Amino acid sequence: MEAARLAGIYFKAEKPILVGVSGGPDSLALLHFLHSLDYMLIAATFNHQLREGAEDEVKFVRDFCALLGIPFVSGQGDVRKYAAEEGLSLEEASRDLRYQFLFKEARKSGAQAVAVGHTADDQAETVLMHFIRGAGLSGLKGIPPKIILPIFDREIPLVRPLLEWRREDTEQYCREHQLQPRIDPSNTDTQFLRNRLRYELLPILESYNPQIRQTLNKTAWSLQGDHEMIQQMLNERWKKVVLRETVNYIQFDRDQLQELPQAARQNIFRRAIFQLRPRLRDVDFDLLKKAAGLKPEILAGGLQTFVEGKNLFIASSQNQLPTESWPQVQQKIDLETGTFPLNDGWSITISRENAQDLTGKAKNNLDPFCAFLAADSPGRTLCVRPYQKGDRLIPLGMGGHSIKLSDLLVNQKIPARLRASWPVLCMGEEICWVAGLRISERFKINAETENVYAVKISRNND
Repeated sequence: MEAARLAGIYFKAEKPILVGVSGGPDSLALLHFLHSLDYMLIAATFNHQLREGAEDEVKFVRDFCALLGIPFVSGQGDVRKYAAEEGLSLEEASRDLRYQFLFKEARKSGAQAVAVGHTADDQAETVLMHFIRGAGLSGLKGIPPKIILPIFDREIPLVRPLLEWRREDTEQYCREHQLQPRIDPSNTDTQFLRNRLRYELLPILESYNPQIRQTLNKTAWSLQGDHEMIQQMLNERWKKVVLRETVNYIQFDRDQLQELPQAARQNIFRRAIFQLRPRLRDVDFDLLKKAAGLKPEILAGGLQTFVEGKNLFIASSQNQLPTESWPQVQQKIDLETGTFPLNDGWSITISRENAQDLTGKAKNNLDPFCAFLAADSPGRTLCVRPYQKGDRLIPLGMGGHSIKLSDLLVNQKIPARLRASWPVLCMGEEICWVAGLRISERFKINAETENVYAVKISRNND
């Protein structure tokens, strides 16, 4: 055959490469070819326990490696059980367990990469599969020659050195070097979608375009370049719109998201979903389109979007969202002058001042979490407590009319998950201030006021 070459993959000579070997023509040709280039290799075989004779294939690869002097490791897993437990197809479960094993062994051996024998035919089938299922650019670009899969390892790449070889090239290579690969009978089982594409659909498409496999490969290579360029642009936008990333949620600046084109928002949400749910194989386009409207929506993988003022979160439930951005109090706290802790680094500070010294300051106060209250109520002490069902307030400026605190919290768009622990300041049993929202008419400062409570709620790092 024509001199074989690697698909743009460059290896270091001083570190081993872990090669996934099933014993078939593709992986056997890859192992032999890399060995002929004098790379340090470790061969790894995984028994999926799906059919009889699998143990013989493990022994075949072990014996082949012994002849070449290549270190060999093997592993096994119950794919059917794993598929049932995780709700995966047999193909997906096989891939998961196989890659878990390969990357674990690569980490143990200090390998520079995990190499597998995917070919141009695999690429064509992958692109076609994604097209049929309905995919955007990230799916139609196919499989790249080198990629980091964080779900398996955040540093060691998966590489596909033979991605420019055709399947007939690996078969010819095996013949030329007197290799005797094992043929997996499941590769012809048309209950698997990939096999139906390979043996049923692609031959039909070849009747329209004899070069359909080459065309699909050219499309993949072209779109990979476009995808890389878009990802670079997306990285810059991600930095502007993401406020916080954790394992449970991602917090966005909703105003910054609003300024982006819809396509950019869709791609950002797609990235966020895969970051939180790396085991997902794909995300429905219609879900991303709805999410781009920046309203509460159900996404994939049990995730949802939550909108709270200028923040948009992606998480699985409200219970996973942060509370440290808001003051919260879990139980009644009796107050004197001084500073008292609340939640997550928040505190409340009370000072008693002369009204004449604070009148101007009170009028010009623009901080919603700072309040100035008439303190001329002998015998009544201050406390801060959580909101209670049935609470009412006579807000300043409403002519003496009272309102339900529940209505006030809703109208002021306080997130529902925060209302039950929202701080309410009381003098005796009477509410004088709903933190950050309204002062009571009964505790406003007037000409007769002599003493004032200056109250401020803040975070310790503000």
